[in-house]
Formats: sequence, structure tokens, C-alpha cells
Amino acid sequence: MNDQSSHWRRYEELRPDELRDMVWQTPFAYWPLGLLEHHGWHLPVGFDGIKAARICERIAQQTGGVILPTMWWGGSGGHGDFLWTFYQSEQAARDIVINTVQRMILCGFRRIVLLMGHYPWEAIAGKQLDDLQRDHPDVLILWGTEASIGRPELLLPGDHAAREETSYGLALLPEFVDLAALTPGRDMTAWPNQTAVPDFERYRGVNYDPADPLFAQMGEDARTATTQRGEDAIAALVEHIARRVLSG
Repeated sequence: MNDQSSHWRRYEELRPDELRDMVWQTPFAYWPLGLLEHHGWHLPVGFDGIKAARICERIAQQTGGVILPTMWWGGSGGHGDFLWTFYQSEQAARDIVINTVQRMILCGFRRIVLLMGHYPWEAIAGKQLDDLQRDHPDVLILWGTEASIGRPELLLPGDHAAREETSYGLALLPEFVDLAALTPGRDMTAWPNQTAVPDFERYRGVNYDPADPLFAQMGEDARTATTQRGEDAIAALVEHIARRVLSG
């Protein structure tokens, strides 16, 4: 693997001359797409963005390039009624993503990776990103979640705040994960603003019982998550994407 570990930078910290030099040397751009969304009692509400950003950092350490500021404002999903979640207009989110990618191409980036920490980003912007790829065959645009961006060679499991995402969290952002918070019988009088969701509006597979330790999760029990499970998956993903970027 080509060692460009000293040559990755954060886009917003660079001066114009430095950006020009980065594009000349390593025209690679990484963009974490996240969200602010309830991720159970044990994970931070910014989990999607932090997860995506740290995966991008690991890839950039192998390839060089720049990492754009995390995109926090997305939409869609099964947690819109959960306290602390912010969903925006899908059209507005889509426009920001497509306009930004178009601008990156204009600036000279030739490998553009959009790591979608929030899974609905695929439905929000996927078609337009495919169109951009067809319109710019000289540019490699890789996009998807950690569970899909490696397609078809590498497909990792995904969920919401359950075993898989919690394992990724333990590997990528352990300082923000607290498995001890997964306790039953939480006193909901301390959470008067947590909206009760009628059965007919509930997203299939999501746990809507705030007194349950697995509240807001969708997938296998987060208490079965392990750091090693997450590390094995993320290491394979990083290696796969880095190879794609360097080979073109």
C-alpha cells in the first residue's frame, strides 16, 4: 500500500495554495455524511457522522487526500419521532450533496468517496450520484454506507444502534460508547418530551419502548457487540476502499 500517511489534511484547514498542491499530488476527497439522530441509550446522537468521519480518516491515512467537514443535516429514517433527532428536507439534503460533489469535480478531485454513516443517504442521493458518475467517467465516485460501499466484493452487516453499529462504535469511537447505559426500567418521568408513537406510525423492527434497554435499536442485541467484531469489519473495509482509490 502506498504510504501517504503524512499527506492527508482537513479541507477546511487548508489555504488555497495548499489545496491546489493537494489536488496535484493526491486528488482524493473523502466526505462523511452523518446525521443527528437517537442511537439508543448507549451511543452518541452524532454516531452516524462520527463513525463515517473516523472511517474516512483511516482510509486517508493510507491514501492521502483531504477530508471534508462532516455533513450533519440529512433526513429520512425510522427515528423522526425520537427526542434529539433532526431530520431535514430530503430535497435540501440531496441538493447540498450533489452541488458539493459537482464542485469537488470542478476543483480537480478525481477520487471522491462519500461515506454514508446514515443509511437513508443512499436513497436520498444515490440516483443523482450514479448520474454524476456516468457524466464524469474520468472521476471515480464511491458512495454508500459501511455496509454497502464495498459492493460487490465486500458487504458488511448493518443495523441501527444494535450489535453491528455498536461493534463499529467500540472499534472507532470507544470514548463515546457506554454499554453500561443499556439498563432496563429507566424512569420515564425524567423524559416527559419523549413522544409516544402510535402503533400504525412505527417503523418496522425499531424498539419503541423507552423503558427497554434496547430502546431505539433495530437489529440484534447491542449487548452482544464486541470491539473485535467491529475492528475486523472496519479494517477490511478500509483496506478495500484504499485499494480502490489508489488503483482508480
